[in-house]
Amino acid sequence: MTTSPMLSLTAENLTQRFNQRLVWRDISFQVQSGEIWGITGKNGSGKTTLLRALCGLLTPSGGKVSLHYDGKECETEEIVRYCGFVAPYLTLYEEFTPLELCSSLAAMRGTAFDLENTLLLMEHFSIESRRNDILRGFSSGMKQRIKYVLAFLFHPPLLVLDEPMTNLDEAGMSAVEMLIKRHHSQGGACIIATNDARDLALCTNQLAVTTFSA
Repeated sequence: MTTSPMLSLTAENLTQRFNQRLVWRDISFQVQSGEIWGITGKNGSGKTTLLRALCGLLTPSGGKVSLHYDGKECETEEIVRYCGFVAPYLTLYEEFTPLELCSSLAAMRGTAFDLENTLLLMEHFSIESRRNDILRGFSSGMKQRIKYVLAFLFHPPLLVLDEPMTNLDEAGMSAVEMLIKRHHSQGGACIIATNDARDLALCTNQLAVTTFSA
């Protein structure tokens, strides 16, 4: 049996300020293959900001994020390539169809487009019948499903999910849960920013982000 490469994402003494406002400070933890971390905290505590820092999409005011994959340390700007990122605020190119969007993303990454895998993901999220429809006409829930197809498209070793069940109906939430569990069973790592009990029930570890008033 083939062993999947090991992943380790380490946050060391992360601190974030916007102007003079302290968002969070001295956050340290490590996410490894086979773990699902739940990031909790009050509204405005900076959960989304922390996810962006962990993915290399934002440079923290202090501290360091490092990622080791398959025994090698990755450059900060490369971390996002190892992540499948889903968030309700991410926007899609709505003039494209789902198939066009997936194909274009593969081209931008310099990766061969895997049509079979794409269609299987669309079938899992019950959107295969809409694969050639323009995204502009999709509901918010359908767009959220497309984001999950894009996130899983390249078999990322690390899933980073911000409020993962937003805009989804029961069938959509069940589809997400199933893929998270499958990813975990295959040794993948996952970080979920949420306060929802259903999401947290999936987690093996939790980190509470503290809100600072100054």
